[in-house]
Amino acid sequence: MKKGLTLLICLIACLQLSAQQTNDTVEYYTNYDGVVCRPDSAYYYRLAFKDGSLWKVKDFYVIQQVKRMEGYFADYRDGEFSNRQGMFFYYHPNGKIDCKIRYINNNREGVYKAYNENGLLIDSAFYKNDQLIKCRYKWNDKGAQVFKGIYTEDGYGPGTEEVYFDDGKLSAAGKVLNGSYKDSVWTYYHNNGKISCTEFYEYGLPKERKCYDPSGKSQGDCNEMIAPFYSEKKMNMYRIADPDLLATVNAEYITFTVKVLIDKDGKLLKAEMITKPLVTQIFYQRAIQQLYYMKKWIPGKEHNRPVKMYTNLWVMVGRD
Repeated sequence: MKKGLTLLICLIACLQLSAQQTNDTVEYYTNYDGVVCRPDSAYYYRLAFKDGSLWKVKDFYVIQQVKRMEGYFADYRDGEFSNRQGMFFYYHPNGKIDCKIRYINNNREGVYKAYNENGLLIDSAFYKNDQLIKCRYKWNDKGAQVFKGIYTEDGYGPGTEEVYFDDGKLSAAGKVLNGSYKDSVWTYYHNNGKISCTEFYEYGLPKERKCYDPSGKSQGDCNEMIAPFYSEKKMNMYRIADPDLLATVNAEYITFTVKVLIDKDGKLLKAEMITKPLVTQIFYQRAIQQLYYMKKWIPGKEHNRPVKMYTNLWVMVGRD
C-alpha cells in the first residue's frame, strides 16, 4: 500500500512539472513540434511571466540548456500565447543568434536579419505590416549571394525574385505579388544553364508545370518536390551497431529521430535531434556523430533538379 501511494505521489509530481501556472507565471515542457509533454521526453522548456500588460516568454533547449527564443505576447488563453509584440530573438542550439525581428500587433515590422551558426549574416529583409517591402537578400555560409528580391514600397504591388546557385549562376527567377505569392511564369535552371522547369502561377497557386532534363529534352510534367531518401526503398531508417555505447546507459537498444540536412550530392551536412531519448547528452552526441559516416543519400529534388533539403531519419542504436 505504501509503495503504491509513493508511486502515485511521484506521478502527480511529474504531471505538475509538465505544466505549471500561477496568475503571473506559466511554465511547461514541449516536444519538438511544440506540443506539451512530460519533462523526460521534452525537447524545449518554456517559461513565461507577466511584465506589465504583456507576457514575456522564454524558450530553452532542454538538451543544450541554452535559450531558444525570447519575446513578448499580448494574450494568453487556454494554454496558448498569441499576438506578438516588440522584438523577438531566436537562437541556435550553440547559443548564437539565429534571427531577430520586431512585431507590432503580431505583424512583422522593420528589419529582419538571420545568421548561421557561426554568426554570419545569411538573410536580410524589410517588412511593413507583415509584407516584404523594398528588398531582400540572402547569402550562403561562404558569404556568396544566393537570393535577391525587389518589392514595392508598400509590399502589395508586383515584385521580382531571383535565386542563385552557390557558384553565382542563376537558379530561378520570376514575379511575385504581395511580397510572397508567386505569379505568372517562373523559370528554373539546371546548373549548366539549361531550363529544368517552367511553372505558371496565379497568385501563389501553381497551374501548370513542364520539366526538362539537363540536355534540354522535355520530360513533361513532374513533381515540384521529392524528399531525399537513404535507400532505394525510400525508407529513411538507419541502424548503428555500438554495444559499448549502449553499455554506458545499460540498454539493449535506443531509438530516436533526427532532422538531417542532405546536400545536392547526397552527403549528410547536419543532424539535429528532434525526439529526446532517455539517455545522457554524451550518448546523444556520440550517436549523432556516427551519422556523418553514412553512405551517400539519394538527394532530394525541387523543380526537377537536385537540391539541399531537410528530411527526418529514424535511428536505432543496437548491439549488432
